[in-house]
Amino acid sequence: MVVRTRRTMLAAAAAVLLAGGAARAAEEPITVGATVPTTGPLSLTGKLYFNTLTMAAEDINKAGGIKGRPVRLAIEDAGASNSTAVSAFVKLVQETKPPFAFLTSYSTQNLAVAPEVAKAAIPVMYAGGADAVAENGNSWMFRIRPTDSLAARAMVRFMTTQLKATKPGILYIQNDFGQGGAGVAARRLEEAGIKVVASEAYGQNDKDFSAQLLRLRSAGADVVLVFCYPADGALLLRQAKALGLKMPVVASSAAFVPAAMQLLSPADLDNVWGVVDAFVDPGAGGRMKDFADRYKAKFGTDADAYGLAYYDGAMLMAEGMRQVGTEPKALRDWLAGVKGWEGIGHAYTFDGKGNGVGDVAVVKAKPGTKALEAVTSVKLD
Repeated sequence: MVVRTRRTMLAAAAAVLLAGGAARAAEEPITVGATVPTTGPLSLTGKLYFNTLTMAAEDINKAGGIKGRPVRLAIEDAGASNSTAVSAFVKLVQETKPPFAFLTSYSTQNLAVAPEVAKAAIPVMYAGGADAVAENGNSWMFRIRPTDSLAARAMVRFMTTQLKATKPGILYIQNDFGQGGAGVAARRLEEAGIKVVASEAYGQNDKDFSAQLLRLRSAGADVVLVFCYPADGALLLRQAKALGLKMPVVASSAAFVPAAMQLLSPADLDNVWGVVDAFVDPGAGGRMKDFADRYKAKFGTDADAYGLAYYDGAMLMAEGMRQVGTEPKALRDWLAGVKGWEGIGHAYTFDGKGNGVGDVAVVKAKPGTKALEAVTSVKLD
């Protein structure tokens, strides 16, 4: 006969409660924040990583989550202004207290939000390319795309070695991204002994670029390097063809995202090359094909490099959480030590400034189509 005293019964009840509490804690979701432009003109790319972040969260949870804990995304609209992006991040931090967050792919917003990231003291990943973002020395910020300077250097290398152009013109959007990329390109060209025949800028809300394009032609440009966002990039390429410009164009990655490509015809892409983050090619097989096929089946459109960067970033975040948990400083320190982590788009290695990617791809549309194909890859230190 077993005699249970009040003390043993209380101890047994406490053990049951503790076990139940531990089980509930193990199942409690990990909230991950994300500021994404889901409305306004910047949503053309925002939608791409809205999609892949949700897809990544589903994949992480299907694989057992983070040691049994599911990941839950808390997404706030960053809109099209710096102030909206800052407010979105502050709201996330105050209301959900995430151990980790994703920022937008727009450098002007990244620069504006950076002080709040330092205050919050949580690691974040972002895809804005401006070098200035990393120059602030914010150790909580990790970039999951190539820097604009890397892309600009690759554009110059391709222009000089492959196109053999000697009279470049530069056309750029008037903000931190455009000015930074154009500045790096101009310096690299000067170092190579090549004079920029003309440099033209335009505003983010401009719709007519004919004056700038015609001035580039009048200056004798035999190639135009373009630093643009998606909507303006598509308009630029259409207007260049409508004006009868014959010189080749080498454009930055945003002009080749699906939303921009939908605005273009095959003729608009004739004699146009793109320097993009990565070439999302289902024909490559393996994980790239799996990602691209599942994305298209789920969202009804082709996957792209912007979205892929955030998918890779989410998987890298999950690996870090499995390794060291969700304490922000431990997670930040783990990310800072990542070397050669094999994502789908890149092998990620973070340098002392939080830059994680060192390569880009050059693409071109197949003749008479809008189907992109890889021309070459460029890896730079």
